[in-house]
Parts: sequence; structure tokens; C-alpha cells
Amino acid sequence: MTYWPVEEAERAPRDDFPPAWASAWGDDRYGLWADLTETANGLSATQRMRWIEPGKFLFGSTAEERASIKEQVHRKWANEFEEGLRHIDIGFGFWLADTPCTQGFWTAVMGSNPSMFQSGPDAPRKPVESVALEDANQVADVTRFLEKLNQKLPKPLAQLPSEVEWEYACRADTQSTYWWGIFVNDLKANWKGQNEGTSPVDRYRPNPWGLFDMHGNVWEWCRGAWYDQYSNPYSVRPHAAPVRGGSWLFPSEVARCGSRMYFPRIVGDQSRGFRFSISSGGINATTPSQSV
Repeated sequence: MTYWPVEEAERAPRDDFPPAWASAWGDDRYGLWADLTETANGLSATQRMRWIEPGKFLFGSTAEERASIKEQVHRKWANEFEEGLRHIDIGFGFWLADTPCTQGFWTAVMGSNPSMFQSGPDAPRKPVESVALEDANQVADVTRFLEKLNQKLPKPLAQLPSEVEWEYACRADTQSTYWWGIFVNDLKANWKGQNEGTSPVDRYRPNPWGLFDMHGNVWEWCRGAWYDQYSNPYSVRPHAAPVRGGSWLFPSEVARCGSRMYFPRIVGDQSRGFRFSISSGGINATTPSQSV
């Protein structure tokens, strides 16, 4: 059992560190980490998970940021709350994959690879893409992936992060347009078609919490339904799901920390992937209604 100093006890998941599923674990300049290793179908792959501590943050986009968006459709979805930003309380910590799910990890779990960009020696470290949230044949089905992964875990804890959890992790205690600041920087993210496809998930520097590719590379499916206005329950589109982070194909303005977009749940393409989270017990208090 690992014991933590009393003054740092709140940093570790209560009664769950190291987690039962971890093949390795530790603490570095980004915080606590634990490795999840999947061995199946003659393959072995490891996903590093980062512990995201509870906290509070400002969710959404400022009026100035929304006004700067050039494309009308992108500006339309940047309307989270009438008052602009809102304080959100993340009541419970959670583990979050430090990268989008890679082709290597997906293949170890599912036994096949639906990705378009799967050629070359670095393909296993590129994000899996062309995956739908729900796929009729279950080959490129994120929901089926999570079900199979949960069969291997001590408890059925793997899921997608919610929009609020995703943005909290992306911002990593910052409040700027991107985690590094307000200006577009093509050396920090894969977007705008500059690479003509996906890139290895650890090519660009991570954010202050050790999370790679929170901007660009692939859109990341999020848990829950899509709401045209996040705070309006009557604006729901039940057959759509939110995605965050932009992609290699899309402009930088939709990769902002606060940018929201959606796609049909049953449609995947070469710009769409995901990262998963693992609960550490309890129900994550991450809904806008629990603002402070």
C-alpha cells in the first residue's frame, strides 16, 4: 500500500492509489499517473492515465472570444450560457488518458483497426480515428470498445469524459483561448491540414497537467447528449453527441478550450477519435447546475 504525507493526502484518489488496474504508477512534475496495459489478440499496449484532481474553473467562452470567431456556424455553438462564463465545481477526481486512444491500444482491445492513417512505423502511436460513438457493426464503435475494456477492469469504470470534464482538463488551470495562451501556434498542435493527416499523439508538448493533443489531431467524442446551448435542456439533439478539441483537418478556432461542436452518434470519419476516463468511485459532480 502507498501512503501519502498528510499534507498531500488530498492529491491521491481516496483508498484507490495505486488503482487495482495499474501495471505501473508514479508521481512526476505533472502529478500522479498510472499505466493501464491491455494484452489481448496477441498484442500488448499501454495507456498512461493522469489523475485529474477535483477543483473549480470557468466553463465557456468570453464574449470577446466568441466575437473573434470568423465562421458563423462555429460562433453559433459558442453560446454556453447567457451570462458568458460560469463557475463549475468538479466535485470528484478522475483518471484521464494522457493521449487520445491510439491505434495500438484500440487494436489490442478490439482486434482490428478502422483507421485511415494506419500506414508507417509510427501508426500505432497515432490516434485511432474513423470511429463512431455507436456503430451498427461494432467494428468502429467507441461504446463497444468501452464495454470490452470494462470487462477487463475490476469495476466497470471506463467511460468518455463529459464536456465539462474535458474542458476542465484541457484548460489545466488556465483561462486563455488555448492552454498556452491566446494566440494560434502551429508548433503546438496539428490542425488546419498542415500535416495532411493525424500525427503521433505525443509529437506536441503536453498541457500543464501532462495531457497531449487537447488541441487538434482528432476530435474527441464526449459523454452525453448534444445541447445547442449547453444550459438549455430544451435544445437537446438526442441523436448527436458533443466532440471537443478540433482536429488535423479543421481550423484552429474550433480547437479552442471552450469550443463546442457535435456530430451524429452513428457517424465516424478520419477526423474523429476519443480519449477515455476511468472513475475512481463516486459520481462526478460536473454538471453546470452545480455552479458556485
